Amino acid sequence: MPLTFLQMKRSLIETSIYKKETSLAIYRDKTLEPQLLLDISVDYENETYRAQTTLQFDAASSELTAKHLSISIFRGNQMLTTGWITHPWGSASLTHVVDVLNAQDLSGGIKDDLEAMKRPELMLSLTTYWERSSLDVVLKPGFLPTTLDNTGRWSLIPAQFSSVTLDEEETAKLEKSGGGARYRIRSRAIDLGFIYFNGYWPQSGYTNITFDPSTFAITGAETIHTRYQLIGLESSSLFGPLTLALEGGFFLSEDTDGSDPGLYNSKWAYLAELSYTHSASGTFLAVAYQGHYVLHFPSSPMDVDVLSSYDGKAYANTLLAAAELTFLQEKLTCRVAGTYQIESTGYLILGSATYALGG
Repeated sequence: MPLTFLQMKRSLIETSIYKKETSLAIYRDKTLEPQLLLDISVDYENETYRAQTTLQFDAASSELTAKHLSISIFRGNQMLTTGWITHPWGSASLTHVVDVLNAQDLSGGIKDDLEAMKRPELMLSLTTYWERSSLDVVLKPGFLPTTLDNTGRWSLIPAQFSSVTLDEEETAKLEKSGGGARYRIRSRAIDLGFIYFNGYWPQSGYTNITFDPSTFAITGAETIHTRYQLIGLESSSLFGPLTLALEGGFFLSEDTDGSDPGLYNSKWAYLAELSYTHSASGTFLAVAYQGHYVLHFPSSPMDVDVLSSYDGKAYANTLLAAAELTFLQEKLTCRVAGTYQIESTGYLILGSATYALGG
């Protein structure tokens, strides 16, 4: 007889978790960038509902932000969740290509924590569990765009637009709603997930661009976001301590023929990851490959697909690796990770230490 979702849960849980994360970034120009984050999470749960709150304090900027605010209601084999949340999709651990529900905050650079870079968004999720499968349906009343710095070390805005006055498109409204579903099947040999999503690409394009008549420099532009449909697949297979995770999908753009330079074109995206976990020592090792190929790749240097490409190529290939160890009865976690972008020959190495203060 299949277990209901409630039968798999404890009757009452009330926890307070304090986590401190310290990191020190060292750059090739010999500058240092220390960081200290303190997360405070409160989680209350009984047989009918669960309330979660996570606040984060950044000691470097003296900012306190809400990272998670949600309430979940349990009934039979279903769970209904709403609030400002991050909601992960995908089977890999280092990176994803089908995890599309939350935009990223890249204003502080790239972090070796996918969830830490996500922007919590208002959404509604209904998950139904069966014995060997589950269905997750998500609705988003509007969306948040990716957060970028205009200038500085972590600026990812194209140089042509870095000093331009941009008229930002309003995205937090019902006209920009999106939604999708993920159906997962679990077996001894493999876990499979089938994904469909209809929403907006969080990175912006540019339209109604104005130029200085004498210098031809860009003086103004409006941001625009591309609606797309994702048809994706995720899987994970266990081979003893090894896990093989695969993700892939086709992103069908509203600009199906690639004729609008302000909208992103359709593309294929794919990912393979092999990881090793030693549960007794808390050791985790992983390597991954991620790539994509853009259809109808344009030749215009002002097209958003060219502006966001590596060396003007329709494709991109990236290698990633990570190693993680735990100490002091798993309270201290030390991690090092690296990324190498093949077309640009750019690389990034990150190290972090996380200590759980109590629970």
